[in-house]
Amino acid sequence: MKKIAIITPFLANGGLEKVAVVGAEELSRNFDVTLIVMDSFHIDYPYNGKIIDLEVSLMHRGVFKRIYNIVSAIIKLRKLKKYHDFDMVISHGELANLPNVFSGGEKNILVVHGDRFAEAALVDVQSRFISKIIKYIYFAKNISKVVTVSEGIRESLISHLDIKDQDIVTIYNPFNLDEIKTLSHEPLDKYNHLLTHEIITTAGRLTMQKGQWYLLRIFKELKKSNPEIKLIILGDGEMKKKLINLSEDLKLKTYSVWSEKEFDDSYDVYFLGFQKNPFKFIKVSKLFVMTSLWEGFGNTIVEAMECGTPVISTNCKSGPGEIIFKKDGMENTITKPIYDGCGVLMPIFDNEFLEANTPLVKKELLWVNTLQILLADDEKLTEYEKMGIQKVEEFSLETIMLDWKKLIEVVIHE
Repeated sequence: MKKIAIITPFLANGGLEKVAVVGAEELSRNFDVTLIVMDSFHIDYPYNGKIIDLEVSLMHRGVFKRIYNIVSAIIKLRKLKKYHDFDMVISHGELANLPNVFSGGEKNILVVHGDRFAEAALVDVQSRFISKIIKYIYFAKNISKVVTVSEGIRESLISHLDIKDQDIVTIYNPFNLDEIKTLSHEPLDKYNHLLTHEIITTAGRLTMQKGQWYLLRIFKELKKSNPEIKLIILGDGEMKKKLINLSEDLKLKTYSVWSEKEFDDSYDVYFLGFQKNPFKFIKVSKLFVMTSLWEGFGNTIVEAMECGTPVISTNCKSGPGEIIFKKDGMENTITKPIYDGCGVLMPIFDNEFLEANTPLVKKELLWVNTLQILLADDEKLTEYEKMGIQKVEEFSLETIMLDWKKLIEVVIHE
């Protein structure tokens, strides 16, 4: 049986890590799989197979400290590769791809979960500097294939790095659809009182990438025509305090799991933190909303569709358009809502945090109008629900892992 190592930065945080764990579980049915974790500071996605923890802390944001830690990971990983003599090593995300490449080995597959070049154009100087360094790893001779989780990322890498078409392939993220469906029917327990209201839900880390401040400002205006509607925000992150403060500054009655406030159904906005089962909240929502400024794929869109919840999302440079509109996506520079997919695509917001006293910008007003139309059109929402459930079959665990097994066999036997 061929020996494969799969490297993930963490066993927590987000979609990248979950995809790595799910992939390891499924591939272990056909291969001798070892999951290598660089930093298991917290576990949201447990793994029951063979696992090695490098114990290299990657949470420090300082560029020099992070470089030092990555060098430590390279040294440890090089020793592991020599000792175990893996037939192939698959790494997920930049924090794992860098040490994978520089630790040697002949057959390495790098999985790219984000469009670093789209992100670098929107964020800070440090990120742009790191992007210039990271791009050189994709030309290392010990890389067998680069796998992107969306066609948008693949096209971006080809255009920015001049990678040959045959060296880079797209394999979408896999989803255990049966598990999502089962979990979506679990009771809300103490949150059950919310079922008497219309609910909008969003899920994702509370970061600049996800743009949740726009949703809060839009929701404030939306309540003028839908006074009883509720907003649920699932996730945790570095912008937690800033977003809660904004919600309160907007005069929205705000509940959070981090406060000592008693829960009831009188609040407007509910910050419920990271939930092991977000699907039960998404299932009871009238709409699932994603306001991301950039994405690699957009896992929560697929998950919402499987829950039978209609989706409205920004049309990021990669991900949402490929899921909602059609397989090969569409132009990113849309200026109005696109309704003729299995959900609604909206223009991308600017990367600018707006305070409560700033008047709504044109794109926010467009969102308010679009949400009002959707919430009043049950027939259209039912159509999106049916189309979404059909669409997600393309991302089923069985379908996607078959693509992975085919790729692995090709690379191993090259």
